Amino acid sequence: MHVSAQDPLSLLREMERATLESAPTLPEETKGPSLWTGLGFRLSDLHLVTPMAHVVELMPYPVITPVPRTKAWIKGIANVRGNLLTIIDLAEFFGKDPVFENDKARMLVMNVDGLNAAVLVDEVLGLRHFDETEERQDTSNFDDPIVPYLRGALLRDNVLWGVFDMYALAANSSFMHAAA
Repeated sequence: MHVSAQDPLSLLREMERATLESAPTLPEETKGPSLWTGLGFRLSDLHLVTPMAHVVELMPYPVITPVPRTKAWIKGIANVRGNLLTIIDLAEFFGKDPVFENDKARMLVMNVDGLNAAVLVDEVLGLRHFDETEERQDTSNFDDPIVPYLRGALLRDNVLWGVFDMYALAANSSFMHAAA
């Protein structure tokens, strides 16, 4: 390589070429599994997971004011930071034993336009991450009235998780007509 001292641009170009030729190559980019994340919860003996977008907030079992002449699964209303929420016992709606008020019971505030409601569940199990391509199951293993509200199931560590659709629940006419 012979470059005159008068030509600094050519010298820089030659140095760049030599560096690129001798530089180690970068590892190839590989894509890992595409993970789906939802909020896991327990309802009676069922493990369920709902999309994160379906829930605005989760809270401890609230102080509830009963509302007369409503179905048994409507527990009443709760004042949450000045907003009145209708509180639904999700287990009781599906014909199961009511959610027991204890340290594990939680309220999931639904993220459904025009509906100020929350569902009571037995326990929140935190965020759950699933590889949908490997863990997707059908719902034929569920023999439960909850099946119409499931959008499939996912199997992780020998636990079958039903994918619960809060929007489908809110669209149900029985759910929306709470008067006794």
